[in-house]
Amino acid sequence: MRQRFTVEVKDSVVAKVLSRGNRSIEDVCRQEGICTQTVGNWLRKRAKVAGMKKPNEGKKWSAENKLKALIDTSALGENEFGTYLRKEGLYSHQVTEWRADVLKSLDEVRTRPQAAKRDDRDDRIKELEHNLARMEKALAEASARMMLQKKADLFWAERELRMKK
Repeated sequence: MRQRFTVEVKDSVVAKVLSRGNRSIEDVCRQEGICTQTVGNWLRKRAKVAGMKKPNEGKKWSAENKLKALIDTSALGENEFGTYLRKEGLYSHQVTEWRADVLKSLDEVRTRPQAAKRDDRDDRIKELEHNLARMEKALAEASARMMLQKKADLFWAERELRMKK
């Protein structure tokens, strides 16, 4: 004979399942003496009433909402974490992936070399360094020409002296 349960019993069992902690649904059902399929049906029918959402596997979570979920779950114990997941319609692997993504991103930001910030002063410095290098080259060339000129003058002066003798 099929057993009928009152609404209060159904709500009570659903509440126990939702706040079961680390126990399995089967353990709660066995303790209550109710078939797991029956309790599963109650869970589906009372999901909104009990504050539980349907799983959001396909739902697109914004970065802001993911961060909020990570912050909300960071200090929760195992029981509260499970309750939060059921309430939000999440799976633990989603939160774990989000946490890993955040940590990876933070590591990348920390290890990435700072991009050189360029401004007008950097361009002016580059221009001045270029002009300085050009002027130093011109100065070296002028200095070499003067040395050659002196040597040439000295050479021709000595030659004239020898010819006069």
